[in-house]
Amino acid sequence: MSIISLLAIFGLTFFIKETDGPFGIMNWLRSKLMNNKHVGVFFYKLLSCYFCLGCHASYIVYLLQTPQAAWSIFDCIVWVFAGGIFSYIADALLGRLNT
Repeated sequence: MSIISLLAIFGLTFFIKETDGPFGIMNWLRSKLMNNKHVGVFFYKLLSCYFCLGCHASYIVYLLQTPQAAWSIFDCIVWVFAGGIFSYIADALLGRLNT
């Protein structure tokens, strides 16, 4: 796993959690998911946690980066935990820098 992959994971996490996206698409999608009466609480908790979003973003980056013949469940689990903790630490560091 390279630093570029970790930065891609954090970038995807930051894009999903913090940005509005082009034409406000991400903001609209977040509000639709959170206001759903059946799964709104789940998505609210998911979209408010950098560790959770980092875990989900990391397996997406892993599946996009690795050729399908080389996929491994063990490698995917390692990527999930590494991406989650990197996103959490990067958010904490950025929060410290902003104060």
